[in-house]
Amino acid sequence: MKKILALLIAGGAMVACSSNKAPETDMKAVASAPEPVASAPVASAPEPVVTNHNSVYFGFNKYDIKDDYTGIIKANADYLAAHKDAKVQVQGNTDDVGSVEYNLSLGQKRADVVKKALIANGATKAQVEAISNGKLKPKYDNNSSATRAMNRRSDINYTAGQPTGYSTDSNGVPTVDGSVYNGTVTEGVE
Repeated sequence: MKKILALLIAGGAMVACSSNKAPETDMKAVASAPEPVASAPVASAPEPVVTNHNSVYFGFNKYDIKDDYTGIIKANADYLAAHKDAKVQVQGNTDDVGSVEYNLSLGQKRADVVKKALIANGATKAQVEAISNGKLKPKYDNNSSATRAMNRRSDINYTAGQPTGYSTDSNGVPTVDGSVYNGTVTEGVE
C-alpha cells in the first residue's frame, strides 16, 4: 500500500512539473517583496606592481617582449655598449605550471629573446650569456596567479662591470636605480 501511495505521489508531482501552463503569480507578494540589493562590484584583477626590477616579464606560456619592456632593454644595452668590460647573464624563469623539461625550454626561449634584444640594441655577443632556470629557482611562491606572473620573467644579472645603481631586492631579483634606467618595469604579466 505504501508503495502504491508513493508511486501516486511521484506521478502527481511529475504531471504537475510537466504542465505547460505558466505558474500563477501572487501580485500582492510581488508588490511587498523587498527591493533587490545591488550586489557588490566584481573584484577586478589587481593592478600590476611597478618596480625598478632589471627584468623583462612575460605572459603565460609566452616569450615575446612586450613594448613596455623596451626601455629596460635599451638602458641595459646602452650601458653594455658603453662599458665593454661589463657582462650580463640573462636568466629565463617560469612559473610552476607544466613539466620541468617544458619550463626549462620556455625559460631558455625567454632568456634568448632578451639576449637577442640586448645585442640588437648595442651589446656584443661576448657580453651576454643566456641561461634557463625554468621553474627550478622561483623567486616568489607559486600559490596565486599574481605570484606565478611574477616568476614569468628574464632577469638581467650583471656578472662583471655592473653599474653603480645595480643591486638585488630581498627576493634576489636584480634592480636598477634611475642612474641606469629612468623608468619603471611592470611586474607580472597575465
